[in-house]
Amino acid sequence: MGRTVVIILRVVQGLLALANLALAAYVYNWYSTVAHRPSPGALQFLVFAPCVSLASIAYLEIAARQRRMVMAHRLTAMGVEGLNAILYLGGFVALALTLSDEDAASAGGAPGKAVAVLAAAEFSAWIASAVLAAHEWFRSEAQMNRVTEARREMAEAAESGRC
Repeated sequence: MGRTVVIILRVVQGLLALANLALAAYVYNWYSTVAHRPSPGALQFLVFAPCVSLASIAYLEIAARQRRMVMAHRLTAMGVEGLNAILYLGGFVALALTLSDEDAASAGGAPGKAVAVLAAAEFSAWIASAVLAAHEWFRSEAQMNRVTEARREMAEAAESGRC
């Protein structure tokens, strides 16, 4: 069940990233061609964040398919998932604040608001993924501690048998 949930999350993250990228690019284009003014920095940031997400998804899936996942990779994966969550949190909050300051008609209208909503959904998906990764890491850390303790006990028993 664990791997299936992660794959479903990756698919959702990928689809949301593509939708977010397309919609943010559309609103960015609207600012350039229709409004004839520079787009908000938050919108530019939300064009960048999906690109990072797509690269992150590729890394996480390729690395997860390796034979042995060492602890360093698991921590790196949690860091990548946390980074994406932070990017989307900052992006959707900044865009929501920008849209609240501007007139809705001049801020790209409904597509501008939809970019913020999609970024919030993407944030939720990355947070869920990070929580699952942290749970897996803590579970594997506990398993490694049990194995280490068992090996230590076996070594002590073997050494006391020799003496």
